[in-house]
Amino acid sequence: MKILIIEDDELKHQHLEKFVSSIISNSVFTWRKSYQSGLKEIMTNTYDLVLLDMSMHIYEKTAQESGGSFETYAGRMILNEIDINDIITRVIVVTGYDVYSDGKTLDTLKLELRNEFGDFYIDTVYFIGSQDKWKTELTNLLTENFKI
Repeated sequence: MKILIIEDDELKHQHLEKFVSSIISNSVFTWRKSYQSGLKEIMTNTYDLVLLDMSMHIYEKTAQESGGSFETYAGRMILNEIDINDIITRVIVVTGYDVYSDGKTLDTLKLELRNEFGDFYIDTVYFIGSQDKWKTELTNLLTENFKI
């Protein structure tokens, strides 16, 4: 299974890749760290699954570059592009926020995403690295939606 992880936090990326590879043995991962690099990747290559962070910088951060502006809903912007361009993939949002800067709760966001992108959006997992709940939720979503 080809999996694209669009995630700006290296530790979260490592947790996701290590865990998913332990339950999907034939998985091949690509990692992108920003809205722009993630969007370019998904527009030029085919993936069975995208694990998508919701909040990230527009560009990749480097020692010389700030990464541009931080976009709270960069993941939603990518979901819009997947929808507009009829890209064939499935998406699970993996976020570390249960309340966003504008006051929107995770439950409200999940409902909006389900209504807007129901064809390819699977669900959203609330990620707290020190807890195992995200692992159970992600396992259930993968098991229900893919032949693993």
